[in-house]
Amino acid sequence: MGIVNCTPDSFYAASRSNSPLQTVQKIRNALEEGAEIIDIGGCSTRPGADIPSCEEEWARLEPSLKAISEFFPGLRLSIDTFRPQIVERAYRITGPFWVNDISAGSFDKEMVPLVAQLGLPWIAMHQVSYEGPAGVKRFFQEKYEEAEKAGIKDLVLDPGFGFNKTMEQHYELMEHLPEIVPVNNGGEPVAPLLVGISRKRMTYLPLGLTPDHALLSTTALHLHLLYKGAGILRVHDVAPAVQMVRLYKKLRTFVKSTS
Repeated sequence: MGIVNCTPDSFYAASRSNSPLQTVQKIRNALEEGAEIIDIGGCSTRPGADIPSCEEEWARLEPSLKAISEFFPGLRLSIDTFRPQIVERAYRITGPFWVNDISAGSFDKEMVPLVAQLGLPWIAMHQVSYEGPAGVKRFFQEKYEEAEKAGIKDLVLDPGFGFNKTMEQHYELMEHLPEIVPVNNGGEPVAPLLVGISRKRMTYLPLGLTPDHALLSTTALHLHLLYKGAGILRVHDVAPAVQMVRLYKKLRTFVKSTS
């Protein structure tokens, strides 16, 4: 999943798009590098960010969404928003997309019924008070039951790296990733895991670096997370992530063939 931010203040400046033309070019580049999904947003949620009004968020997104509909019909699109009003307006322009909701429906109670009504996939992220891997699993179980009750057919779970967790808690969660996803009666995970660590604090602060110099550490942690069960990588740098996924699949094929 390649990131495009229609914001002036996202923490990684290279991800920002200031115009529909720039959005189109960023998406074209990401797709050429192997992105399967594009995640676009108009509201930065970095620590300390000013949250724009709904109208400001929409003013940032609308021109780019119109350009996406024109230039990329059929694109697997994800929209990063916690506002059902944005979902409803965007749907009129683009048709179906994934709703990437950092609040998991907690900021506005109209989000879950709207996602269900429109038949959209829902990415529900953990950002409540951290109570260990078991607490994240309980939260995911609640979200799974909420989605099922509402009639949401496609659920994706996001552990919320970078949100309301200490550095130690981030690494604890990475190590216990396989344990946090609830399973059904057949023992299968109820939903895939999306992870978003790209150039975030846990990739550069332990090394005394900045986001601009965190590509290598991000890529190393991506491989670890793939082995721990991550199904979707949300990234700023598509080409290195795609290369990592390909090598991971090679390694897994070898393991399977010799086991």
